[in-house]
Amino acid sequence: MPADQRDLVVLARRIHLLGAAAPVQALLVRDGRVAAAGSEREVRALAGADARVESLGDAVVTPGLTDAHVHLSTWALARRRVDLNAARTVEEGLEAIAAFAARNPGDGWILGLGWDVHRWGRLPTAAELDRVAAGRPAYFESHDIHGGWINGEGLRRCGITRGTADPEGGEIVRDAATGEPAGVLKENAMELARRTLPRPGREEVRGALLDAQRECHRLGLTGVHSVEVDGLAHFSAFREADELRLRVLQAIPVSRLDEAITVGLRSGFGDAWLRIGGTKMFLDGALGSRTAWLREPYVDSADRGMQTLPEDEFRAASERAAAAGIATTVHAIGDAAVQRALDVLSTVPRPASMPHRIEHVQLCPPDLVERMASSGIVASMQPVHLLTDIPSADRHWGRERSRGAYPFAPLLRGGATLAFGSDVPVETCDPRPGLFAAVRRVDRDGEPAGEWWPENGLTAEQALRAYTEGPAVASGEAHRRGRLLPGYDADLVAWTVDPLDCPVDALRTMECALTVVAGEVVHRA
Repeated sequence: MPADQRDLVVLARRIHLLGAAAPVQALLVRDGRVAAAGSEREVRALAGADARVESLGDAVVTPGLTDAHVHLSTWALARRRVDLNAARTVEEGLEAIAAFAARNPGDGWILGLGWDVHRWGRLPTAAELDRVAAGRPAYFESHDIHGGWINGEGLRRCGITRGTADPEGGEIVRDAATGEPAGVLKENAMELARRTLPRPGREEVRGALLDAQRECHRLGLTGVHSVEVDGLAHFSAFREADELRLRVLQAIPVSRLDEAITVGLRSGFGDAWLRIGGTKMFLDGALGSRTAWLREPYVDSADRGMQTLPEDEFRAASERAAAAGIATTVHAIGDAAVQRALDVLSTVPRPASMPHRIEHVQLCPPDLVERMASSGIVASMQPVHLLTDIPSADRHWGRERSRGAYPFAPLLRGGATLAFGSDVPVETCDPRPGLFAAVRRVDRDGEPAGEWWPENGLTAEQALRAYTEGPAVASGEAHRRGRLLPGYDADLVAWTVDPLDCPVDALRTMECALTVVAGEVVHRA
């Protein structure tokens, strides 16, 4: 609840309420919720005599946006570690690591993320990392968080040797001549390192999350759906200090499912700020690492990717969760993984509090679109990935098969709920490139060969609803979030242009002028 309890009147050139309501020019906010919407005269007549007024001039207001897929504390902490996203080559990455080690001397782990095998042209090695780590252990997660780069000292501390077996659903990349670990861990093999890495301190996490929250507000985000392993533990310091000003839906990792059931957690449990979502599982890997699980092999290969969770375990966990009132949130990128997710979740009862959801749904050909659209399962997708994935999809899946990639419009036409997000830190959590990519399907270099299957694209309004109304449906809060109708939470953002009536390119450059959460101004440009 904002410290200032007075009514708030919001005036703007246009205010998009969404739902079936027409735009208005004024809102009345009372006790953190929308009390009325209409003309300035109508709203002022209902406001208290001491009401605050936010007169936004030519700005256009929409409901606050929700990023429906984030690794929030991973991203928050990564902003304070080595960022390899800008490194174009292995050598540039090594230079960045060496510079960080020089600025931060000691004997502890050097950590970071952002390396990309496609940008670098090859996998990095442990020996290269040893050269710049000054004898310290070092570990870096990849751009898509489906691979880990670790040095020799890190391998030693984690107990990963030539004799260490590949875990189910994972791979320790090995030297072809010696069989020794070469320095890259894929998929479930990353847990061999993660379990040894130092845990960040409470105050470090709190400070990082505060910084990340400010960045979200600056970008027009008023809510996030967090899908990471340590999310609940990390939020404790945040919550105790009463500093949370994002609406957070936190998933439960399947490794903690039995514990969650034992203590009585359910999907929807929580308050206005932090609520429990579904139990998070992984059925496959990612496109870039060629570990997404496919029905047919990758181009020029007999490889179909990687199934990371056996069907019987997936079904048993989903059924156990549903019996306890917990929905399922499952990662599925390849078409075989999407099909498996539909096979299982279509038969698992939906908890009353919120629907099951499939994360990513990147390769979903027409037969699966039809099943997905009629299943009631939410399609949690990240259009911003299009900007980097188009060349990889055409290269690894083939141009024709990629017709079924990111099929936003077919899913929406069929009746599916789309909930858009970013997968930060895999991509930026800035929703503007996501809105742009959902409408205009081109890569970061433009459209030399035209848009990529443009029939799968959306209108700007459809894309905005997938960042507002869609996440509200996914979290079981469609009755109070995602719109600015009377009775809904006063979570809103003001833009310098109208995102529903501007040139498509302007979606990437429009500025967030004001962000309000529960009637409290949390960002002002």
